[in-house]
Amino acid sequence: MPVVEPISYTLVQSPWGALLLAGSEKAIYCCRFLGTNEVGASLAYLQQHYGPVQLKEDARPLTAAICALEGYFAGEVGGLRHPVQLGGTPFQLKVWAILREIPPGQVATYGEVAARLGRPRSARAVGQACGSNPVALFVPCHRVVASGGKLGGFSCGIQVKVALLRHEGWLAG
Repeated sequence: MPVVEPISYTLVQSPWGALLLAGSEKAIYCCRFLGTNEVGASLAYLQQHYGPVQLKEDARPLTAAICALEGYFAGEVGGLRHPVQLGGTPFQLKVWAILREIPPGQVATYGEVAARLGRPRSARAVGQACGSNPVALFVPCHRVVASGGKLGGFSCGIQVKVALLRHEGWLAG
């Protein structure tokens, strides 16, 4: 899916570490914690999924998304309904659409997401799609847990997943 418009990016500080935020005034293309993903790797992701795009460091087109993130950090956990532009397989896109429907303070299991897809045996593939999510927080993959309430994995680290679930009130803290 080629992108014609330039993609702007900036770093946003969160209570859980720095985020690389990339997109336009219309949509977010990438929101990744930088704990293990350096800026260069995240920008390479954009080139890989959206073709040769013009990248520019500029926060202005991202103002609305930054405000939504700042509200989330301040406790307005339901305010991350900002439009996203996703590049992925048809299966990943379906998983990510379901994740956007999980309300703050609630979780779903990998198996429940797989069942909603009509593919009850694909819980592991759902986990892989969660791990490939390019827009953390806006597509809340941290709200997906293993069966029995076990936390499962998280591409940004289990400590961040725990902190986010506490922030949203699902885990006592």
